[in-house]
Formats: sequence, structure tokens, C-alpha cells
Amino acid sequence: MRRIAGFSSIVLLVLFFVRPLAGSEAERIEIAALESKARAGSPQLLAARDRASAASALAEAAGVRGDPGLELWVRNALPTLARNVDRPLAVEVEVVQPVRWPGKRGALAALAAAEAKAALFEVDLAEQSVVAEVRKNFAELYSADHEQRVLAEAHDLLELIESTARVRFGAAQESSLPVLEAELASNEHDQSLDLVFSRFLARRAKLAELIGVVPDALPLLVGELPQPGFVNIEGPIPLGATVPKVTAARLRLEIAQRRMEGAALGLKPDFGVGGGFLWPEGGNPELSLKLGVELPFFRRKRLGPAVRAAEGEVAAARAELAGAEAQSRSESVRLGAERDRLERRLARLSGAIVPRTSVALDAARVGFLDGSVEFSRLLDLFNDWFHARVELSSTEAERYAVWAEAQALAGLPFEPPPAESKP
Repeated sequence: MRRIAGFSSIVLLVLFFVRPLAGSEAERIEIAALESKARAGSPQLLAARDRASAASALAEAAGVRGDPGLELWVRNALPTLARNVDRPLAVEVEVVQPVRWPGKRGALAALAAAEAKAALFEVDLAEQSVVAEVRKNFAELYSADHEQRVLAEAHDLLELIESTARVRFGAAQESSLPVLEAELASNEHDQSLDLVFSRFLARRAKLAELIGVVPDALPLLVGELPQPGFVNIEGPIPLGATVPKVTAARLRLEIAQRRMEGAALGLKPDFGVGGGFLWPEGGNPELSLKLGVELPFFRRKRLGPAVRAAEGEVAAARAELAGAEAQSRSESVRLGAERDRLERRLARLSGAIVPRTSVALDAARVGFLDGSVEFSRLLDLFNDWFHARVELSSTEAERYAVWAEAQALAGLPFEPPPAESKP
């Protein structure tokens, strides 16, 4: 009997021997552990946290008063050079405190606080995104893993079908086509096995990237796919009071508005307030007060474009907020429709298609042995049996991915639902 050689045989050894012997004590890739590691070591999430820390640090300094300046004057320092030998030497010390136009410091503090608030929310948004990506990639990994298991089971059936064809027809001339068809089916099986294992390794590597580890740190065994718990059973996904995309857009609008307020106040002049003492040689000290103001002759020409740009940013942020609200509503409808379609598809697969393909294949094998079923028909029913099981696992994975996307869209809690054993 022909055996699968090379790379495929290695994969089959893993499927046939490692999986059955591993048992529950073997280390597996579990979704709960992946989510925990992603929250702790995801590069994307760590970067968002660092940016939030930086924004919070900058907010502490925003709006703080400027430092006063100390000025020392020595009057009539060189009397001979200036031909003022008849005037006494004098020393003057002045302290000048810059004073911003009323509201400028508050505007800077408000802008920094809005930026820090948005950066902190970006951490939550990044966590939502990372967890959703981990869940979707785990679903694809589960699908590829389950397809490998079906391929392993199908390998035994193909060998049995091929050997049955050889025993029944022997070396007769009319047997060449059935045997050739059986060998061709085995070759296509090998191709599928290589492709699925490659897809499995790619999903495993992507999960390692998301949680911040090397791919070899993840085992080859895969845990069960949890049963998704949707908030509703039909219709659009409910969004709730706070939608992360909308909240992020609203925070960006607040930043743009604060920046526009600060730009408008920047057209106003700043002041300088100070005072000092003058010590003339041989005389009593004198107290002097100073009040200065900027002359904004060119300020509007210099800063006016910044004000207009800030107004444009506010308009763009408002449009983005409206777009985020519309997109969220659209996504809730799409995900709800996807969930409904996948639920109906799963019900048909598990309740009718999968069991019927098993019955049909068993009947075809019996009919092939007694000569009432053609070999090509037996192969067709075998393919139906195989694809029904692959479609079942891929549909389960799609439904879980839709649930993960819905959780991230609606901003629902991160905790995964309890895992349920699958039949």
C-alpha cells in the first residue's frame, strides 16, 4: 500500500501519535492564556502605555507660569568713556515676571489634559484591538488544527479505499482507472495536508507576534474553541452607551477644539510685570516698577494661519466623529447578519449535513464492495464527507471571530465566555 512520504509523513506522525498520547496533561495553546500574555507583553499595547505615560507627564507641566527673569544694571559703568564723570555710579537689580494673556495658561492645561485623556483611552482601544486580533487568529489556528485532524482521519479512509480497489480489481485492464483515481485522491490529500500545516504554522507565528514571544515558545497542540456568547440572538449587534471607535473620535474632537481655543488666544499679546531697586552712589536706594506689553504688529499675520488650520481640524474631527458613528452602526448590522448566517449554517452542518455524509459514505463503501456503486461515486461521497467536517470547524471559527469583532466594536468586557466541550 502506498504511503505518504517526506514532509507529509512527519506531519501525520505528529497527528497520529503525539496528539493521542498527549492527553490533558500536555501543554496546549489556550485562548485564555493567550489573552493574558497579550495584555502583559503585546508590543502594540506596551507602546500605547508608554505614550500614555508620556502624555500624562507632559500634562503635569502644561499651564505652569514662566520663570521670572533677573536683570542687573550697572549705570554709568564707564564714566570717562561716556564723558559723564560728574554723574555717580549706580547699580540696579530688576526682576521681571512674564504674564500670559488671561486664559492662555488654562487653554494649554486643558489641551494637555485632553491629550492625556485620549492617550489613556488609546491604551484601552489598543487592548480591545489586540485581544480581538488574538481571538480571531486563535479561531483560524483552531480551524487549521481541526482540518489537520480530519485529514489524518481521512488518510486512513483513503488507504482503505485504495486497498479495496486494488483487491477488487487486481491487475485487470479495467481496473486501471479506479486505481488511478484512488492514487490521485491520495496525491491531492497530500497537497491539502501540506497547505493546511503551512497555514497552521503561519497562524501560530502571528499569535506569537501579537503576544510578544517567539513562535517556538507556543506548543503545537491547540485547545478547544470557547462557545461565543452573543448579547442578542438575532438582529444587529447592540452597541451600548460607549462605543470605543466613537469615544476615540469624540476625544480627538475635544483635542482639536482645545487646540483651536489655544490658537485663538495666541493672537492676544502677553505681558511683563516687574520691579527693582536702584542704588546710586552716595544716595538712597530707589524702588522702580515695570509693566510691559507685547506689540502684536505682526502676530496676526504670523499666527493667523495656525488659527485657520485649527478651525479646519475641528471641522475634520466633527466629520470623523459622524463617520465613526455611521461606521459603528453599519458594522453592528453586518456582524449581526454574519452571526445569523453562521448560526443557521452551523445548525445545518451539525444537524443534517455532517451525519448524512457519514451515512452516505458508509452505504457507498458497502455498495462498492458488492458492485452496486461505482468507484468514482465512492470518491465523490468521500469528498463530501471530508469537506463537511472541514466546513463545520471553519464555520465555528468564523462565528468565534465574528463574536470577537463584535466584542471589540461594542466595547464589551474582555473576559472570554466559559469553554464548552464540543461533541
